[in-house]
Amino acid sequence: MNREEYNKYMRKWQREHPEAFNLILRRHYQKLRNEILSLLGSKCIRCGFSDIRALQIDHVHGGGTKERKNYGSMPLYRKILKEIKAGSKDYQLLCANCNWIKKYENKENSYIRSL
Repeated sequence: MNREEYNKYMRKWQREHPEAFNLILRRHYQKLRNEILSLLGSKCIRCGFSDIRALQIDHVHGGGTKERKNYGSMPLYRKILKEIKAGSKDYQLLCANCNWIKKYENKENSYIRSL
């Protein structure tokens, strides 16, 4: 089976098995996220909070919203993981509270800028 035939087969399989396909995607997304969290220390760099449900990958110099809109979640996670493995220091882990505090302090949100 060549690449084109394989892609055609997979598109058909995805249409016929949407629940299974979505489960595979969620597992892959979670695996990528967990690897990124692990490489970044698995805790908030400001307060030390370590519950992964509230940890967020933060762009040290801002710009994460724009980047997420350009890439989408899964491709962005692949890009972030590749950059971290290459030694990038452009990402950090913050808990949700610390991330919003940082956004407020740095005026990184359009709503905050208007205040």
